[in-house]
Amino acid sequence: MKTMMMSLICFMCYGKWNFKSAYNTIYQGQEKSALFKEIVKTVFKDEFPEDADTLSFLTMSDLNRLTGILALKKGEQLADIACGRGGPGMWVARKTGAAVRGVDISEEAVAAATRRIPDFGLERKAEFGIGSFYATGLETHGCDGIMSVDALWLAPDRNRALREISRVLKPGGRFAFTTWDGNIPFMPDDHKKNLEDSGFDIEVYEETRGWKERQLAVYEGIINAKAMLEKEMGKRLAAPIIKEAKSTPPVLDKSRRIIVGARKRQYR
Repeated sequence: MKTMMMSLICFMCYGKWNFKSAYNTIYQGQEKSALFKEIVKTVFKDEFPEDADTLSFLTMSDLNRLTGILALKKGEQLADIACGRGGPGMWVARKTGAAVRGVDISEEAVAAATRRIPDFGLERKAEFGIGSFYATGLETHGCDGIMSVDALWLAPDRNRALREISRVLKPGGRFAFTTWDGNIPFMPDDHKKNLEDSGFDIEVYEETRGWKERQLAVYEGIINAKAMLEKEMGKRLAAPIIKEAKSTPPVLDKSRRIIVGARKRQYR
């Protein structure tokens, strides 16, 4: 039932029946579109994370907050789950001196992230591969910190996803992420119980400032630029981004975007 419902949600949001296909198309489109980036940049202004160049609604404030929560040291290992084109994880790795391993369901995202490694000066310190919240492919207790940006909502079985994150994370390591609470099927009103049941102690749980105004303004910009985006990207590649911009605003009325930091409990 959950799989069927998530397929329906994917179709309603992106016009595709599975998220892998949807995001492959979206990342192909992002690679071709200077206009999409300009729309986001115009809305975000000084909060636009230029280097990260992410598909998400991540701000510079979010990026610095995630970095602070993770508190990584030089030489430590970071994992970025649902990494997309890799920018946020590599930004954090470059700032902290950590190495990063990113996983994503999209081959297009993984290929783009791999191409971008030299842009961050992370040769031999960054690696990307196919993986999901349920099956990261990462070694047990192999990471000092784990991050994820605007993606946990894609895993309807929250406890299963958090158990996988706990498996990969060293005891005492931190999981820092952004996502949305509420008003999305299978999304809890908040993630606190899921985190606690999965062996995490919550250290930060905050609503991100100005998130709804920015998200709605980006969607408005996409709709207003529909014809230009279709011309620039082609209708097939532009379609999922335009579909999201039209279908998502009503969902945001009873939602809130959050930033969370949780530490994996030490063994007793």
